[in-house]
Amino acid sequence: MFVTGPGVVEVAPKDRLEPDVLVGRLPESGTRWDKVQAWWLAVEVSGVGSRIYDRDYKRDGYLAIGVQEVWLVDLRAERIFVSRPDTAKDVPHDRELIWRSPGTGRELRIDVAALFRDAPPEPRLAMQEDFPLR
Repeated sequence: MFVTGPGVVEVAPKDRLEPDVLVGRLPESGTRWDKVQAWWLAVEVSGVGSRIYDRDYKRDGYLAIGVQEVWLVDLRAERIFVSRPDTAKDVPHDRELIWRSPGTGRELRIDVAALFRDAPPEPRLAMQEDFPLR
């Protein structure tokens, strides 16, 4: 198993996705991670500027190339939205999230509430009302 981030996953020539975290299986020692075809988990941490792009483009792109599970960590909602190829998209988790490694069967348990408990607030984008015309 390998965990890396950030990096590039090529979907098509000149069409690349850059997950914040990518988990998968190396077929043999010394394989370059960008050549791996067994992607188990892609994680995107969605902030003000990337939330819509991550949800509407990247999530579906990862699933289309065979990533088995996609997590969108939403800083504003303080939830992790989980998507899998053959189930509902964006299933929200705000208490606990359990991920099982396809390669080893080991469990990773994440206390989602604790993850966000001490996180700094997400910055907000400046809006037009922040700069009134005179």
